[in-house]
Amino acid sequence: MGILRLLTRYAPPPAKKAYRRLFGEEQWFLAVNAGLPLTDSAMSGGARSPQLKAHHAPPGRFWADPFPIVVDGKVWVFFEDYSFASKKAVIACAPVSADGGLGEVAAALECPYHLSYPFVFEHRGRLYLIPDTWDENRVDLWRCRRFPDDWTRERTLLDGVSMSDPTLHRQDGKLWLFGTVSEARARANDELHVYMADAPEGAWRPHPANPVVSDRRRARPAGRLFFREGRLIRPGQDCSGRYGGAVVLNRVDELNERAYAETPIGRIDSSGLPGNRGTHTVNYAGGLEFLDGRVLRRRTGSAD
Repeated sequence: MGILRLLTRYAPPPAKKAYRRLFGEEQWFLAVNAGLPLTDSAMSGGARSPQLKAHHAPPGRFWADPFPIVVDGKVWVFFEDYSFASKKAVIACAPVSADGGLGEVAAALECPYHLSYPFVFEHRGRLYLIPDTWDENRVDLWRCRRFPDDWTRERTLLDGVSMSDPTLHRQDGKLWLFGTVSEARARANDELHVYMADAPEGAWRPHPANPVVSDRRRARPAGRLFFREGRLIRPGQDCSGRYGGAVVLNRVDELNERAYAETPIGRIDSSGLPGNRGTHTVNYAGGLEFLDGRVLRRRTGSAD
């Protein structure tokens, strides 16, 4: 065991924090699973047999929040590309091979402010992107003009709302936008809100039951909602111990214009990759499952 791992595992908490500040940084990374989805085994209680490939950012950066999409028969992944030097992130993208290999990484969207959680989706033959812009106190919709790196801001969906990890879901002819909202005494991980509209460009109105979940063990979104065996599943982050500790899979029991209810039925923790300390996003596309993780890496002094 290396000295960094030894000290950060067994030292008292104050010593751990001091050592990390001096010598190490927590770096998020991407992982692609070409085997049995971890979401399936987490809900069924069966044995896990993932075929995970980890992809780490260069020194001075981290990669997180993978959102895959299939374009012209090819899988692409969009993700947060954070720079420790600038203390903000851009949205990056890369093609992905059938075995989970990552192609050339390129910037897809950059703004003067921080961007993360690139919720990319197709609607009526066009590609759109809703990134997390919590610091800007709004939720914006971007439209793709030329794939994969030319996007224009189409409109602001919610103004005056600090929403973390906005997550769109289409069902019963309506659009539902999930995200944790910071208002009053609520923090970014605590309370899940839902907004409703008939179209992305339509008027968005808050769900009357907001906040629909008040529980930092599962409120904050952790990826797209998806169906398994006729059940709608909403991934949520477990931030009770630390931010991004695990993904909780919640079965949506009721979703309509009057009520919302869900039940936790599974959990994806940080196991499966050596040294992994957490996970907070899971998505699926093109036969591949995408997750992220977090490791402690020795600080190199690289600025970017």
